[in-house]
Amino acid sequence: MQITPHGLLAPRRARRGLPALLTAVLVACLLSWVGSSPARAAPGDGSVSDPNIVYVGRWDTSSGTAAVPHWSGAYLQTAFTGTTVKVRARNSVNFYASIDGGPDVFHAGVRGTVNLTPQPLAAGTTHTLRISYRSGDTVFQGLVLDSGARTVSPSTPASLIEFVGDSITAGALTDRLALDSYAWKTGERLGMRHTRIARAGYCLVARSGCTGLSSQFFRLGSTGDQNWDFARYRANAVVVNLGTNDIGHGVSGSAFQSAYTKFLSDLRARYPQAHLFAVQTLKKRYVAETKAAVSARNGAGDSRVHYVDTTGWLTDGTDYEDGNGHPNEAGHTKFANRLAPVIADRLRTAAPASTRAAAPGGPGDPNIKFVGRWDTRSSSTLYTPYWAGAYYRVGFTGRTVKLKQRNTIDFWARIDNGPVKFYDDVKGTVDLTPSPLSSGNHTLQVNYQVVAGSYRGDAVFQGLVLDSGATTFAPPAPGKLIEFVGDSITVGTTTSQNARTAYGWLIGERLGTEHTQIAQGGACLVATADGCVGLERQFTRLNPNAPTPDWDFSRYQADAVVINLGTNDVGHGVSSTQFQSAYTSLLRKARAAYPRAWIFALETFRGRYVPQTQAAVKAVTDGGDTRVSFVDTTGWLGSGDLTDSVHPNDKGHRVIADRLAPIIAARIGG
Repeated sequence: MQITPHGLLAPRRARRGLPALLTAVLVACLLSWVGSSPARAAPGDGSVSDPNIVYVGRWDTSSGTAAVPHWSGAYLQTAFTGTTVKVRARNSVNFYASIDGGPDVFHAGVRGTVNLTPQPLAAGTTHTLRISYRSGDTVFQGLVLDSGARTVSPSTPASLIEFVGDSITAGALTDRLALDSYAWKTGERLGMRHTRIARAGYCLVARSGCTGLSSQFFRLGSTGDQNWDFARYRANAVVVNLGTNDIGHGVSGSAFQSAYTKFLSDLRARYPQAHLFAVQTLKKRYVAETKAAVSARNGAGDSRVHYVDTTGWLTDGTDYEDGNGHPNEAGHTKFANRLAPVIADRLRTAAPASTRAAAPGGPGDPNIKFVGRWDTRSSSTLYTPYWAGAYYRVGFTGRTVKLKQRNTIDFWARIDNGPVKFYDDVKGTVDLTPSPLSSGNHTLQVNYQVVAGSYRGDAVFQGLVLDSGATTFAPPAPGKLIEFVGDSITVGTTTSQNARTAYGWLIGERLGTEHTQIAQGGACLVATADGCVGLERQFTRLNPNAPTPDWDFSRYQADAVVINLGTNDVGHGVSSTQFQSAYTSLLRKARAAYPRAWIFALETFRGRYVPQTQAAVKAVTDGGDTRVSFVDTTGWLGSGDLTDSVHPNDKGHRVIADRLAPIIAARIGG
């Protein structure tokens, strides 16, 4: 037998004991099966498997021709070109649809191909669509677009918040159910994707007549035993509001506390980095037991579990639909107004009024990916990068893009992976596309000249200016990040494009990772009395030249950290003992910041403090940290690879990248 182009076995002759006719029938059946299997979706075609359609919540998309949402308030998002859009519904269904951030229009009892745009939209622009199913035959079968139109990857927030609860979390008794719930309103206010794993009448603890979310939470649906695949999304925050119904089913205080503690532990196993919020029920049931469950997790070392006291949030008689604790629309809004700041404070993120209110291209646009240590919290209109090599990346539609700068600055910009362009001493609104681009989707990457030494440019991002009707979208992003810690060599001083032509940037690009350069010209490892900035101390800071604030390491996690320090310490009188102690301390700080990263301690290219660097690595590996390595750089650079006796030139940085990239890739892939 031989392999056909379809990968099937074709009969060369009948096998012994198997009649030729039966063989032919089997092959015919296999070929029939291949022909009937669903074709791979083409991006932009509006089908159920179209990768430009984003499903938020627990959806069953396994059939390829029908997507079924489970639990309450699941929704889908996409963007599209053309002037009309229709949705295919199998049987009678009720759903809400919002176009271009407008109001959620209710479509009641509709079926077949449902026209969402009886009045055609404006031509020549990209539109957005969000659909949330309410009841009926909740099956999404795809979109119908204008001839020649296509879907576009939508702008979706990177972070997600999950709400776990009963009828209150589901929005029972309100006009729009899930869309009126505090959970939906809180997610929108925080500018996060949001899911509700909630159903009326559910308990925490399973009892006869009451499903227990302590186990059903881990399932695809609110009924059934098919497990949910938690690799489909990761929550940044989980809000648990359970206990209202348990008391009516005879759940004791001890049973509730035990189940709540275990549930929090199980949640942590699924969402290792999420903040977990245990909300006091509005009817104040099992308050002591809920607090005790949180305390138990805190006592076990989990500092990202928080109790939320809701006392006084809502008023009896005005904020409820009934006497059973169900808030009305105003009550849910009050609940969200009190809960959102609590969550935002823990996540340390700005809480915009709504994702729809955020202007595309503005500093707070969640589609702009800021890589490195950026101050995005001191001001909502001015984002400032610190350290070397910080950059941002964004996708945008339209044909032109401009960058708003406050004062004079040098920066590099790259559009659509084209050539890098240097902008020298520019300010105000800087046109990056004097020759308009072709229509369609584009990408932009910008990084500023390092603000250090004698250079004092105003590296402040104030936003982008796009074409009328254009928008941003989140471009594909690498899944890994490498952080490079060092001095002027790591900065790329004396190279043609500074940070961009430094070995750290080159390695990150070569391995297909995000990359940061926590480096400053003239820096030492040890802070000295004569003013040398010590990175052992400043590594944990937002700004290398300020004692506070600390950097929030939850904003990204490095997969590898490369340390190249010691070149400058000799000139500032740092003793070998001081250096070894500080290096050991820095390795431990890096490990605390990045628990899973591989840490590489480089021998400096001038061979300074080599025994002390090796001894620091040995100290932490002997202490049980096996993911730390010393890298011997002897002979890597020759005299032709240096601008002076210290700093590599462009060729020298490429030589370093050629030698170091495979070492890193062997540990983290790439």
